[in-house]
Amino acid sequence: MKIIKYINKILPFFKKKNDKENFKNVLVVSNTGIGDTILGMPAIKTLRKSFPQLDITFLVNKKMYPLFEGLDFVDDSILYSTGFLNQLKLIKKLRDKKIDTIFLFHSNGPEDIFFSILSGANNILKMTNSSNHEYKDIFLNILNDDEKHIIERKIDLVRVFEPKIIDTKMEISNKFDTKKDVYKKEVDYKYIGFQLGAQDTYKIWSIQNFIQLANGILKNYKCKIILFGATKLEKNLAQELVTSVDNDNVINKCGKSTIEELPYLVKELDLLVTNDTGAMHLAIALSVPTISLFGPTDSKVYGPYQDFDIHTIIQKDGFFVNNVAKKKRSSDGINLISVDEVNLLVNKKI
Repeated sequence: MKIIKYINKILPFFKKKNDKENFKNVLVVSNTGIGDTILGMPAIKTLRKSFPQLDITFLVNKKMYPLFEGLDFVDDSILYSTGFLNQLKLIKKLRDKKIDTIFLFHSNGPEDIFFSILSGANNILKMTNSSNHEYKDIFLNILNDDEKHIIERKIDLVRVFEPKIIDTKMEISNKFDTKKDVYKKEVDYKYIGFQLGAQDTYKIWSIQNFIQLANGILKNYKCKIILFGATKLEKNLAQELVTSVDNDNVINKCGKSTIEELPYLVKELDLLVTNDTGAMHLAIALSVPTISLFGPTDSKVYGPYQDFDIHTIIQKDGFFVNNVAKKKRSSDGINLISVDEVNLLVNKKI
């Protein structure tokens, strides 16, 4: 990381001149988490539909690749790994492919600047809202702070090339179109998922709230509650809920499923109650009804952007927690949402 940061200081001097006419071999980059990668799909689809002659290579986090393997709107995929030597290998691949344009739909620095410039691409576009970005002069797009949905902001990078067809719908690989009875579902039971965690702790609705919600649902309805998550924190939260709810109808899938199994587990739900996180975007892409909880983040920017009839948002004015550094933010904003509010909506959905 330190080596790359040092090299990046001089790399802008070696950036090739922008050339919008040189637009044949494209790299689309969304190499971080599940949600951010799914949110990039509409922009990639817009590229494919508007410019069918393009050769599109998709750079994706190798851990997330199973969700996107076999996409019919990209021509090739490269699996991304961090590390200096891996960056050098990536640069060689991009130079061999003669990549001329790179769309950084979601990527982490300093690696993205490093491989983008050294790939030899003329055109580099990045979604960032920082007008003071130290590398702003290398980007073909104009940086802005527009408060529009994140999907539209990604598509804005493609709009630099004046696309004719805009596609805002999220999706993942169509290999998940088939159904699997992953729960051996019981007749007359509703299957309700709880996504207990989030990437940032200040976005996480209190586990005590989830426990209260679970007790109310299980008392009043024939339901199975499925717990989702993968991190150590989420596993601990799931265990706390399981031990606090005296009911055999809680199925703990936290840390017990692979990334490739996750879509099948989500697809079989009747409803997902979720924090603002990747599982929410996955459920939306799979057309699974959601109740999404927003306090410190803006649902108009990060919430559902399709199938509005099946998705319900609870948005509170919890933005005050963002006045401090991320690591110091509390959950006070998200916990403005009451159990009664969520329970009422769950009842309507059921």
